[in-house]
Amino acid sequence: MSEVTEKIKERLGIVDVVRPYIKLEKAGASYKARCPFHHEKTPSFFVSPVRNSYYCFGCGEKGDIFSFVQHFEGLDFMGALRVLGSRAGVQVVAENPQKHEERSTLLGSLEDATKFFETNLLTNKEALRYLQDRGISRKTIKHFRIGYAQNEWEHLKSYLMSKDISTKTLLKAGLIKEAEDESKKKDGTQRYYDRFRGRIMFPIMDASGRIIAFSGRLYPEVDVAAKYINSPETEVFNKSTVLYGFDKAKMAIRKFNFSIVVEGQVDLIMSHQAGFRNTVALSGTALSHDHITLLNRLSHNIVFAFDSDSAGNKSAGKSAEVALSLGMDVKVARLPKGTDPALLVQKGVEYFKEVIRSSVHIVDFYIAVISEEESDTRKRGKMIEEIVLPFIARIKSNIDKEHFIAKVASFLNASEEAIRKEVHSIPEIETKVETNVLSNDKEIKSTRIDMIKKQLLGILLWQEGLDKPRINIKKTKKQIEDSLGRDALKDIKEIKYGAKQEAAFMADAGYIEGDALKEDINDLIKNLQIETLKRDYEEALTVLREAERNNNEPLVSKQLKMCKKLSEKLHTLISSNAEANT
Repeated sequence: MSEVTEKIKERLGIVDVVRPYIKLEKAGASYKARCPFHHEKTPSFFVSPVRNSYYCFGCGEKGDIFSFVQHFEGLDFMGALRVLGSRAGVQVVAENPQKHEERSTLLGSLEDATKFFETNLLTNKEALRYLQDRGISRKTIKHFRIGYAQNEWEHLKSYLMSKDISTKTLLKAGLIKEAEDESKKKDGTQRYYDRFRGRIMFPIMDASGRIIAFSGRLYPEVDVAAKYINSPETEVFNKSTVLYGFDKAKMAIRKFNFSIVVEGQVDLIMSHQAGFRNTVALSGTALSHDHITLLNRLSHNIVFAFDSDSAGNKSAGKSAEVALSLGMDVKVARLPKGTDPALLVQKGVEYFKEVIRSSVHIVDFYIAVISEEESDTRKRGKMIEEIVLPFIARIKSNIDKEHFIAKVASFLNASEEAIRKEVHSIPEIETKVETNVLSNDKEIKSTRIDMIKKQLLGILLWQEGLDKPRINIKKTKKQIEDSLGRDALKDIKEIKYGAKQEAAFMADAGYIEGDALKEDINDLIKNLQIETLKRDYEEALTVLREAERNNNEPLVSKQLKMCKKLSEKLHTLISSNAEANT
């Protein structure tokens, strides 16, 4: 594989790869942009053609063309290799040529089946009318490659076999099934029939847009058959890792910095048609850990927009717990009773837009639902304990966790201490941790703090080396000391991250004439204050928990005051920072 990767690197530069995904601006010998891997207002993502790599001062992401495509597209290394190999005109052959050939054959048969279904739909006026009556336009039908499987036993099989595609391949692709024993031919040979018959066909695609499976919606409906059936799992389709519409939503999720999750194909299609291109859908399965990890790579914010019935509400449960445990901000859009996203969009785009805009944190959502559905105080408490407290236990941010503990305590007219004990008694859930993600919160906070310090150091070193600095260096140093303490500059200059010259170079590359350098320095100082306060708060909270476990009442009292003071100071600083940026 090393020979293939080197060939691709020779033909594709880092700028060629990154530019189609994000807007790059020239900055000296490098390029800069807003980082696609975390939300930010000030560009801190740098692309160096000389080094053929990228680096973000804000979140620490760095790498080459392969790691960029892996992270952005949500692919593994082989997936990124195939995407870039295709762009570079380099043939990527798997280590096992036979396995590679089998996958290519399967994907080819699924593509041929899709074209066949698309042609069938154009000749079936009733199925077309059904889709159009549901508000789906001809343009959208074409965009999502929706088709139709005729209600015939061997229609697709006969067509694909006429194209020299073997029965073995069709079975492996999940396009045909074996007939029962009594349906065998008289000579004892096995018979096969089409898996999908009399159904509107929705192709399911992988992250790079290749057809890997289907979901078939019964049309016309009959009582004896399931409304929806999906392809079985195959060598190219694993339902726990694939989200319907992800290939079309990934760019929009990154752009709008949140994903919308709906339950069905039509819900997704109508959402995209209405302009909500950051929507993905489930395909006959619950939202898995892999699904959530995939979405989390693109944005830490997620909105569940499930059907308004109780089943739709409940389906957010376990998946939301996993999302919260990964540090995501989880909201729920409350749809009017008797509706789903498709019906709401059909009624009017503004209706759905307002529902998404009004989405609330999942804890607030369930408190509101319980408040409306149950008036008995004891039963409310039981429902909160069973439904809401597990969500609070999964929240990564201790500040947010304390906020919702206080809210639940107020709702139940209970003490915060009682709620906190219940939350802390809930066992943790096992979550997979990606190797490039730090699992220790304190370590993450320290890393962020050091990265901001490094960026400030880089700006100071760069400006000190200029004949005509663009900032008042003495005044800037005093501003840093006034905001962060007398030893702040000493602390900054003792950073162990790489060479100081590299920091100065990156600062030099990152700013051009006209850039708001003074404003950026102010932002960096404010962000450093916020991150430092967050770290101090969490350290104080750790001491508080230890004191509670040891029944050390004097220390508990002291730490509660400390936590409250730090929390108030932090919220004041965050609020003033938010007002300054609006």
